[in-house]
Amino acid sequence: MRRPTTALLLATALAALPGPLAVADDGGPGKVVLPGMPERLPPQQQCTTFKGHATSDAPWTRNSLALDQVWALSQGRGVTVAVVGTGVSDAPAVLAGRVEALGDAGDDCVGRGTFQAGLIAGAATPGQGFAGVAPQARILAVRGTGSRGEPDPARLAAGVREAAEAGAKVITVTAPMDGADKAVRAALAAAARKDALVVVPAAADSTPTATTGKATAAPAPPQGALAVVDTGPQGTRPDTAPPFTRTDLTAPGDALVGPGPVGDGKWTGSGSSLAAAVTAGTAALVRSYQPELTAAQVRERMLRTAYPGDLPALDPYGAVAGVTAGTAPATASHGDPVRLPAAPDTEGARATALLVTGGAVGTMLLVAFLAVILPRGRARRWRPGRLGPEGQGTG
Repeated sequence: MRRPTTALLLATALAALPGPLAVADDGGPGKVVLPGMPERLPPQQQCTTFKGHATSDAPWTRNSLALDQVWALSQGRGVTVAVVGTGVSDAPAVLAGRVEALGDAGDDCVGRGTFQAGLIAGAATPGQGFAGVAPQARILAVRGTGSRGEPDPARLAAGVREAAEAGAKVITVTAPMDGADKAVRAALAAAARKDALVVVPAAADSTPTATTGKATAAPAPPQGALAVVDTGPQGTRPDTAPPFTRTDLTAPGDALVGPGPVGDGKWTGSGSSLAAAVTAGTAALVRSYQPELTAAQVRERMLRTAYPGDLPALDPYGAVAGVTAGTAPATASHGDPVRLPAAPDTEGARATALLVTGGAVGTMLLVAFLAVILPRGRARRWRPGRLGPEGQGTG
């Protein structure tokens, strides 16, 4: 899948990005090597306690998503985004004081949920290139997997319902959801009743294989959810990316940078659940900037303003400002009345027209005076005329 327009925009943004990029690489000059964030932990592995690597470099997504421009309009203040997954730790400084947890979801043994939360709402701090898409949003942590990240579809669906009932206005999950599952449909209906937008990955983060060894596509996502698949810096998915059945949007999800569950170091990760987190952060920006919009209207707005292509690509600035892709960006207003263009200044033209008309009338009167009145006046030697019996003047 290739989107020339999106790829060009991303390449331009990368060229303009100051300083080195924080990416997972081979340690070449100017690049920072970050550890990979696990999706789940095997039984024998202990909880993630590594603190990551310190870096002040800006992730490639900051410029490709035009976040600095978007933040001039909205930073997600007043919106709570639920992360239904492995849990979320508030130990990282970028999340400190802005995470509320249901039950034991404040404990993130894996680190994946904390990474997602950082992508959504990591705080912007001076001297640091990293920040979440909506750095002033709040996070609601909800358990949606086993404590070590074990997949649990029933728990995931229950987590969506719990998040909606707890008041989250945007909800994202750590794994694809089957739209044909009754529990999933019931969870989406509960979210709709609470006016919560649910953002789901349309593909798995890692490739699941059947007994034949062939990759199987993730099930079709539930209706009403916003389904997202991941793309990399060039706006494309590799041929080996996990397959999907249906999606609504693409969003950055490859070689992303975010926090871990311990310390302030950074990690890297890839997958559609991370693209869903980026999209959920964008939804928080929209809901903060246009709080009168319903969840369904926010979903429609994000689809309408996406970059066109084989699959639409997320455009945070367009979604927040309401600018359709391909139009020039303009400062958006909070529902102000449409301002009509100012009427042209015609005062000068009107004065000129009156002057010309007056001059023409004056000329006509002068001609009449010279042609009629002046000869008759001379004939009477300028004596007043007399009125006849019929009231007619006599000369």
